[in-house]
Amino acid sequence: MKAFSKLSIRTQVLAIGAVLLAVIPLVSIMAFRQSSEVIVNQNTQYNMELVSNLKQRVSDNYVKISGVMINLGYDTTVQDFLAENDNLQTYELSKKVQSLMGVIKSTNPDIEDIIIVNASGKHTSLNGKIRMAQRMMDKLDEREGKVQVQYGGFVNDDPLLVNDTFLFGMNLFASRDTYRYGEKIGFIAVVLDAKSIQSEIEKFPRLSGTSFYLRTNGMLVYANASGLDLNLDEGRLALYSHYGESAVIEKVGGKSYAIQSFDLPEINGNIVSAVPIGNLIKELEGLKRTSYVMLFVTLLLVTIPYSVLIMNILKPLGKLIAFMKRLKSGNLEVLHSKVELEGYAEIEVISTQFNTMLNRINDLTQQLLETTGELYQADIERQRAEMSFLQSQINPHFLSNTLDAIKGIAIVKGNQEIYEMTAALSRMLRYSIKGANEVRLEEELMIVGSYITIHQGRFPGRIQFEQYTSEELNGVLIPKMIVQPLVENALTHGLEPHPSGGKVVIQAELREDRHMEIIVTDNGVGMEPERLAQLRSTLLSRDRAAYQHIGMKNVNDRIRLHYEEGYGIEINSRLGSGTVVRIRLPLSPA
Repeated sequence: MKAFSKLSIRTQVLAIGAVLLAVIPLVSIMAFRQSSEVIVNQNTQYNMELVSNLKQRVSDNYVKISGVMINLGYDTTVQDFLAENDNLQTYELSKKVQSLMGVIKSTNPDIEDIIIVNASGKHTSLNGKIRMAQRMMDKLDEREGKVQVQYGGFVNDDPLLVNDTFLFGMNLFASRDTYRYGEKIGFIAVVLDAKSIQSEIEKFPRLSGTSFYLRTNGMLVYANASGLDLNLDEGRLALYSHYGESAVIEKVGGKSYAIQSFDLPEINGNIVSAVPIGNLIKELEGLKRTSYVMLFVTLLLVTIPYSVLIMNILKPLGKLIAFMKRLKSGNLEVLHSKVELEGYAEIEVISTQFNTMLNRINDLTQQLLETTGELYQADIERQRAEMSFLQSQINPHFLSNTLDAIKGIAIVKGNQEIYEMTAALSRMLRYSIKGANEVRLEEELMIVGSYITIHQGRFPGRIQFEQYTSEELNGVLIPKMIVQPLVENALTHGLEPHPSGGKVVIQAELREDRHMEIIVTDNGVGMEPERLAQLRSTLLSRDRAAYQHIGMKNVNDRIRLHYEEGYGIEINSRLGSGTVVRIRLPLSPA
């Protein structure tokens, strides 16, 4: 089954069609043969019933003949005739016996002759001829004497007999109470017209063309008209006589016959019947022709829709496979075309869905090309930025060297304030051009201190700064320059507008869920709720040109890009009460 399922749809469909086309005629042929067998069996049973009745009538005739022979043979007159030795008395008694024979003949017209012979050879009969009886007497003399009717055979060679006959005979024994009681004293024979049995055969209705053969003592004694036409030889009849009552199909003269044989033990013979199968199924011939016509129509009705089914399935699938091969070749122009499949609704659905898929692939391919172009352009921009970065490093180095020269002049002139501000600015420049993207927290906070030093030089006495950090967090790695922009915002937008300045507090704390928070707090002018909402929206926006707080937005985006979701900036502020900015970062030890 697995091997069949791996075959192509075309092969499977054609194989199933071939099986169907083979099964339908086979079923018709088997049905016809089954019907033929039923008819033959019914005719066999019918013949068995007919011959059973015929055998019963033959048996009845045998019993009747036996009764005639026993009653006549042991009649007192016949017994006296058989025992008498005087010629005159014998003659007188023979007349009386003939009178008895005449009476029996009148009541049994099938009896051709009755012959009685005494022990001395004297005889009497209706026809006066004892030649046929003499043969049988010689045979019976050799057997033990018993009161039993014996079948003598079929006779057809006696020129004095008009009709073929059957001969029955019986030894006669003395039954009178004399010294000869039990002694064989004669013989009685009955010659029966063969038509008595043949007519019984002719009486039975039978199928036209059925041949009947009556055999006795291995000799054919009767054949009906159909049997004469069939003209079976003695060898075949001898063979068929052993077939029994169950029908055996034989070929005779190019035709099939159902052969049966039925025993007739009373005459040591049998009846052979040969029924032509063609006659039995003659009525089926019309049905057979009708079946052939119906079979042809059925095959036609099956073949046409089946062919349409195959075409509506295989042809669209063939087109789809050819289209897919073109698509597989890598020709992108195929994506702009469509496959048109005609057939069943399911095929049209496949066509629609496949075309939709092609359109989607085409769109995705176009997007991929555009994305690839953008990535290529971004790579070019990155390379340009790196070049610009390398070039820009020249200026900070120049400025740093210049600031070192200013520091030297400030020391020479004795101006401590200029020296400290210049030193702070120089540290910030060196920090900004440092190559690492991540730095330790203590380094970041050191630069923030330098930045505040510069502002304290600008606004003496107005800016205060406090820092609280545990030692265990000093070595945690954080992105570079994420705290300084927040302090810059606190100074620029929170404390500078305040008439009396204010304080900036930086705290670094470890939370229970193993993350770190850096908190920048100022007690400056704060923000209005509308402005706070706008700033929070700006932090979540991906539009890099749609905000004003560049430093804070830059820090938040860098954190979100550097770490997973859940990290970034959170801001809270109240007008007149200052601002609190929290940076949420994972722990990244150095």
